[in-house]
Amino acid sequence: MDERRKSRRARVLKGGKFLLDKDAIRDCVVRDLTNTGAGVEIPHTIDLPDALSFTMNTGRAARRCRVVWRKISKAGLEFT
Repeated sequence: MDERRKSRRARVLKGGKFLLDKDAIRDCVVRDLTNTGAGVEIPHTIDLPDALSFTMNTGRAARRCRVVWRKISKAGLEFT
């Protein structure tokens, strides 16, 4: 399998949050992390927008990202 990541991946098991708008927050599990993105698990990725904000520390340092791939319960994010 070809490795297409730009940065080396660190396997992690951390809680994360998607900040969809002012009042909408969706929890996720971060499974791997790089300087340029993350792999996450979430029950349903179909209702994630293509561009959103993501945080691992309760919203204090949200990063803009885009979904670069998605499966039923997993998604790959690229930080923008």
